This record gives sequence, structure tokens and C-alpha cells, in this order.
Amino acid sequence: MTGEKSKQFIISKEKLINAVPILGMLLVILVFAVLTGGKSVSAVNLKVLTNQFIMTALVAIGMVYCFACGALDMSAGGSLCLSAIVGALAGVKSGSFALMMVVTVVVAMLIALLKGVVAAYLTLPVFIVTIIFGSLLSAIGLVLLGDQTILSVRDIVKMKDLTIVNIVFIVGFFLIAMIVFNYTKIGKSCKLQGGNPLASGQSGIDAKKTIIISFLISGVGIALAAIITILKTKTVTAASGGTIGNDVLVAIVLGGMPLTGGPKSKISAALVGAATITILNNGLSLCNVSNDMIQIVRGIIFILVVFITSMTYRTKLLPR
Repeated sequence: MTGEKSKQFIISKEKLINAVPILGMLLVILVFAVLTGGKSVSAVNLKVLTNQFIMTALVAIGMVYCFACGALDMSAGGSLCLSAIVGALAGVKSGSFALMMVVTVVVAMLIALLKGVVAAYLTLPVFIVTIIFGSLLSAIGLVLLGDQTILSVRDIVKMKDLTIVNIVFIVGFFLIAMIVFNYTKIGKSCKLQGGNPLASGQSGIDAKKTIIISFLISGVGIALAAIITILKTKTVTAASGGTIGNDVLVAIVLGGMPLTGGPKSKISAALVGAATITILNNGLSLCNVSNDMIQIVRGIIFILVVFITSMTYRTKLLPR
């Protein structure tokens, strides 16, 4: 009986831990609904929230794969920015909407492949490699823009309502990513690699191949987000996607994803976290909090969440 009670306690504790991110999201919604007098949940603001959520969620869904195998990609903003700039330049020069979309996707995937190969074969921490990549990609974007501060594609993009595109992108990508992550060898390999690289290698999993595949999947999310950026704003600048990297990092942690990856990784963390950080940013803005203060608040919350969650999984990690 003691064994059964212990097992039931562990299961209940596990369910409670899994519910914390959702409860946190609901708490954030409630707090800002009260502080803003209902403005945060108004129809107009909900539309704004949806547009902001889509961007973060698309990148976060793909990034779960990198985080799951222990590869922290800090270059999402630079990747999105350069993909959008090159795609927009191709569209402006050719006048072709289709070519612009294709080039945006191809560039995003090539960047993802390059990052994956470098991260897999260099004996350096992945987050250091990707930080350098982020700066490099942003610099290349500035060079390509030249004297232009804003690149307009209004003559090429005629779409006004992106509702259908947003739904297809987020629902389609999430369902495919969830199936692959939970029910295929790719997802299992990513989680095993992040949980214990030594055991992963002994199980016959190719660590380099796993890392490259995870970066390619994250590239899909970045490509979709770059397309949404172009379609929504109809302009591209060197600042496009500038904060997406930090937003995704905070979002995934808020969604309940351990930074070390491993078997506790879950694809739902991307959606819950993206919704939470979007509502938080929007709510603080509605409360007339300055951008600098918003960054401070986000940083404090991020540190607290990392500390709290580390207490639940750090001691459970196997030796590496």
C-alpha cells in the first residue's frame, strides 16, 4: 500500500508541475484584465495579441526541437531578419510574390542548415556559436539593405487579411511538429540527446545528425515567421524580428520547458509560453510601462522561472 501511495503522490506532483505554466498564463490574463480595466481582453486588443502571438509561437514551436536536444539557439532574430530581407529584395527586384516567398523559405532553411552543421561539428557550446551567428546575420542584413532603412514590398503584397494564413501556419505547423516530436524517432532522439548524451550515443543515436535535424525543423518555424512578417508589415528593416530570439527563450521557459532539454521537453510549452509572454508584453505596454522597464520585468521573471523549474528537474538528470 505504501508503494501505491508513493506512486500516486509522484503522479499527482507531476500533474501539478505540468499545470503550473497554464495556471501562470491564466494568472497573467486575470492580473492585466484587472489592471487595465478590461482593455487587455477587449476585441481590438485580442486581435493585436493574436498577431503578436503567431510570430513568437511559430519560432518557439520549431525551437523546441533545439532546446530538447540541449542546443540553445540564440540567433532566431538574426535568422528571421536576414531571411525576410533577402526574400523582400528578391521580390522587389523581380516583382514576383511567389519568388519572394520561395527565397525567404530557402534562405531560412540554408541558414538553419549552416547553423546546425557548425553547432554539430564545432567543439564549442552551441549557445556561444549561435550568439555569434545572430550578430553576423544581422550585420549581413544591414549590408544588404545599404542606405535603405526601410524596404517596402507594398506593390507586391496585396493581401489585407492574414487570418486564414495565420490559422493555417500555426495549426498546421503545430500539429506536424507535435506528431513528429511525440511519435517519431526524430523527437525521441532529440529528447534522449538532451537528457543524456552518453546514453544517447550508446543507444546508437547520431548526435550530429540529431542536432542538424533539430536546427532544420527550427528553420521551418523561422521561415514561416519571416513570411508573416513580410505579409503583415509589407516592409522589412534591419530591426525586423529583433526581439523574437529573447521572446522565444523566455516563452519556452515560461511554458515549462527545461533549458537542458531531455525527456521533460514538450511541444505544448511553445504555445503556452508564447501566449504568456505575449500577454505579459502587451499588458505592460497597456499599463504605460516603458520598454526598458518591460525588459527588466521580463528578465526578473525569466530568472525566477529558471530557478524554480531547475529545482524540479536538475537533481533528476543522469550523469553526462
